[in-house]
Amino acid sequence: MTVANIDFADISERDILDQIAVGVPEGVLVDYKRSTYGRADNDVKEFLKDLSSFANTAGGHLIIGVDEKDGLPIQIVPVVGGVDQELQRLENLARDGLEPRIAGIQMRAVPVSGGSVFVIRIPKSWNPPHRVSARNTNRIYARNSAGAFELSVEELRVLFTSAASSADRMRAFRAERLAKIEAGAGIEPLAQDLGRVVFHLVPLASFGLGSGIDLARARALSEHLRPMGGVMGYSPQINFDGFANINRGSDGQCWAYTQIFRNGIIEAVKVRAAMKRNEELLIPTLDFDRYVLEALPTYLHALESLNIPPPVVLMLTLQGVRGARLGINPPPLEDVGQIKQSTLELPEIVIERYGSPVDSQRAIRPAFDAMWSTAGYARSKHFDKNDNWVGSS
Repeated sequence: MTVANIDFADISERDILDQIAVGVPEGVLVDYKRSTYGRADNDVKEFLKDLSSFANTAGGHLIIGVDEKDGLPIQIVPVVGGVDQELQRLENLARDGLEPRIAGIQMRAVPVSGGSVFVIRIPKSWNPPHRVSARNTNRIYARNSAGAFELSVEELRVLFTSAASSADRMRAFRAERLAKIEAGAGIEPLAQDLGRVVFHLVPLASFGLGSGIDLARARALSEHLRPMGGVMGYSPQINFDGFANINRGSDGQCWAYTQIFRNGIIEAVKVRAAMKRNEELLIPTLDFDRYVLEALPTYLHALESLNIPPPVVLMLTLQGVRGARLGINPPPLEDVGQIKQSTLELPEIVIERYGSPVDSQRAIRPAFDAMWSTAGYARSKHFDKNDNWVGSS
């Protein structure tokens, strides 16, 4: 088994030895280096060239500490001494030496006899092209069976077009799903009750070619794919589209569900985006925050456990909220205007890496700010100056 088919955190010396024994050659998806990159300008540029060429093509693995002959791995040559510092140096180069930065790169030192082997997993980028900008360089690379090469003008045109196509497909998916949910033709017909919160988590890798997620594994991750709103009772089921958790009330109607599609996209919907108080329709802003902030880390954990690489795009939508006002506590002195749109599509949020719940909170603040702008506020009052969610102001 090659390292490409193993959970990144589980790669061991045996896996690297197996890759050598099988004779997995260098090419589009893998590159071997006998020793780590030096600090001279040419060495730094070489490292960044290798990283960006993977991201601009199909993704792959850079394995440092394996000797090769004619493109075939022959033996481990361990990296010794200062392993943590060297990994940190390479991470800093990857972060600062490429434009735009490549999201989702993973690096680790795999312990082997006599030292370590560095394994770097580079995802296929959905925001290409990435250019080498360090040390007064301005070059863009891709890969073929012979290794990295500089792109021509025509090849660059194709790469730019493919990036735009991915963004268009993501937005088309959102529009199609919102239309189906609105028409009652989503995963499950929903109870018609005071609007809906619709949550889409779209890994950009979902629009590539591949066999899709492991449904049995998704089923095993059921607890991390609970419907929004903290509901306790739900029915897990594998369906035509993938895997779903469905919450039904005592009347048999669906009040919330979470669906993970076969391509890794997550859709979570719950009714009652708003509430009635004294005949007035209000969106409870604290509850809305909690729905999202409680669900997002667990859904991201599920995607990470299914080996779906970042970046991931979060898209939040409120449906059926025309005429509602934001419920703010304590109430403002001035009147809060009514929402004029039936559907509020909040701005897309790009999550570049799987991090902590606090990282998620900070990343998605702009979406909450946009919702508060419907009431005349520039920012959500539930975050502090450091973008930490603090709840009620």
